[in-house]
Amino acid sequence: MDNTRELLCYSIFILLVFCVVSCKKTGNADRVLTTVENIVEQYPDSALILLDSISNSNNLSDKEENLYRLLQIQAKDKTYKDITSDTVIFQVRDYYKEKNDAEYLALASFYCGRVLQYQQKDTLAINEYLQAGIYAERTEDNMLKGLIESSMGAIFSSELVEAEAIKHFMKASHYFHRAKHTKNEIITYNQIGNAYLKGSKNDSAFYYYNKGLELAKATNDSLEIAALTHCLGIAYRETRQFDLAEKYIREASRYTNNNDDEIKQYLNLSKTFYAKNVLDSAKIYINKSLSLLSDNENAFVAAEIHLTLSEILEKQSDFNQSLDYYKQYTTYFKKILSENTGKEIADLKAKYNNERLQNENGRLKVRSLRIILFSSVALLVGCLIILGFYLKSVQQKRIVLKKENDLLEKENELLEARTRISQLVEMAESYNNKVDSDRNLLLHHFDILKRVSLLKQYLREDDEQSQRLVKKFNDIVYGQESMNWELLYQDMNSIHNGLFDRLKEQCPELDENEFRICCMAYAGFTCSETGIIIELSTHTVEMKRSSIRKKLRIEPKGSLRTYLTSLFGS
Repeated sequence: MDNTRELLCYSIFILLVFCVVSCKKTGNADRVLTTVENIVEQYPDSALILLDSISNSNNLSDKEENLYRLLQIQAKDKTYKDITSDTVIFQVRDYYKEKNDAEYLALASFYCGRVLQYQQKDTLAINEYLQAGIYAERTEDNMLKGLIESSMGAIFSSELVEAEAIKHFMKASHYFHRAKHTKNEIITYNQIGNAYLKGSKNDSAFYYYNKGLELAKATNDSLEIAALTHCLGIAYRETRQFDLAEKYIREASRYTNNNDDEIKQYLNLSKTFYAKNVLDSAKIYINKSLSLLSDNENAFVAAEIHLTLSEILEKQSDFNQSLDYYKQYTTYFKKILSENTGKEIADLKAKYNNERLQNENGRLKVRSLRIILFSSVALLVGCLIILGFYLKSVQQKRIVLKKENDLLEKENELLEARTRISQLVEMAESYNNKVDSDRNLLLHHFDILKRVSLLKQYLREDDEQSQRLVKKFNDIVYGQESMNWELLYQDMNSIHNGLFDRLKEQCPELDENEFRICCMAYAGFTCSETGIIIELSTHTVEMKRSSIRKKLRIEPKGSLRTYLTSLFGS
């Protein structure tokens, strides 16, 4: 099987060399791009060689140049080369958007997402993948649809949003199955199992690991068999099924064909024995893993090995050796941090160099816009400040004017009250000089008494002049400074033909205040007027009226005057 594969790869390489030579002779870049497009998915290394054969990409047409850039990024990504600084892909996407070319637009949008994902701009990457998915729906490219969903699942899984990751991985496996791309389908089942394991849904994790493993064995894919068997071993270790964990990790070693995988298998065997507290075996396998470690080994793997060895030795009470290995672990950890920081700086520098010229005009425009914006904001702030002062001034004027109007209104009421009192005093003096005692004069006298009671509600207690006028009026009318109830009662009783004397005889259950209130209600006094005359609050008068109705068996809202009229006649 391996010999057949090597022969096939060699034949393809010879064919590609022939194509390169042929294209150079004819100078037809379009043929090279067509060939690359046909082989980039399966043979990305060869695709890069063909693309490098195009000596002067600046002489390409717009159509050829954009396809060249798209295929170059695609081939680089598939050969695991760095594409974080290949931001030209956004221009390529805009070109295909303008051309409304759904297939190339979907592919370009997907690689926009890949670039952003490698730049660790996950939110922006998700947005690009979602847009790429919309464009891909207009095509029949199930392979691309699967890659889009798988990439989104990987981002959500890295963010530990496992439920969302599983949803996208499920869609990806469906698309890969329809595209008949078995390898990607197997890889996706592995990713689904990992996501379920992180979410502690162990049964589902084992189901998808085994589903992927069955498919890998059916297609005799030794790499994926090794990967899935290894994952099953780790999953069993996480669920503390140590015997099964050891079994599957050892089984994975049967399919291992490179040093890196062998290091990881020894490392995981060591971790399994450490979890079982079989420290001697754990130390043996971690030392095997350490012995295979080269100077240029992956820093993450090296750090993990030294940390595990440090933990084993610490548990064996070999603290000096444990400390030495822990120091080596920290050295690798610092190297990881340094490499990542240096990589970010290099990416930023490359991106700056590629886009500096394009952004120069943009900076000048932005500077002009900033000046205009600053001037506009300053003018707006100035206007708002002036408007604020103006509104505050208007509000203050309104408050002062309202106070002046209220004061003037009160003064007018006071003057009017004084005028009325003066008039009543004159009426009272004129009245007392007369000796006519007929009924009309009696009614007139009663009317004066009633009207003076109304004036008290307009007077303030601190208005001494008005209070003196009231006292003078009382002195003239009643012969004393306060009002004389008996005189008022005589007037009312005389006017109504002795009705109130009869009321007092027939309704002895009424107390003095209730009797007075009943008399005044019949005479037409309101609650407030009654309260002023007998010196009770309006609320108390209303309560007394309710008490009178109960004692006289009158309905709650019934008229006292109507009742007395029916009882004694008008």
